[in-house]
Amino acid sequence: MSKRFVLAALALLVAAASLLGGVVSGHAGEELPAEVKIASHYVRADGCHDHSETFTTEVPHPERLDRSYHGVMDGIEVRVTAANNGHSVGNFSWKSATEITYTAYAKGAGHWVDPPNVFGVKVGGGVCLGAEGGSMGFDVIAHYK
Repeated sequence: MSKRFVLAALALLVAAASLLGGVVSGHAGEELPAEVKIASHYVRADGCHDHSETFTTEVPHPERLDRSYHGVMDGIEVRVTAANNGHSVGNFSWKSATEITYTAYAKGAGHWVDPPNVFGVKVGGGVCLGAEGGSMGFDVIAHYK
């Protein structure tokens, strides 16, 4: 084999290795799926009670979000997976450059009946009539370009 042929083959191998290295290592130009589930949450409340909870979620590659998708925030969607009685999710905002924060709420059904008064003194405890739990389950989805 000639020296020129060996050098050309070696140059070709180096070029192929550098191309493969870029694909394998996952540089900034890597393909992201169009949708990525970044969080999953569930809150619940007993009958005649309510409960709210605040969550913080890391958003991978926020600079690559598809801002043309208008969900709860540009590029962010909420998919309800379970819900009954009173429930909501809201107050979405950026906490930092890579984190979002939001609040989920659940309210159980029913109404509270106070105990009777006998000579100005409550007798016994109250009761929740029509008590049913409330819940809210949801996924947070990031949409990418």
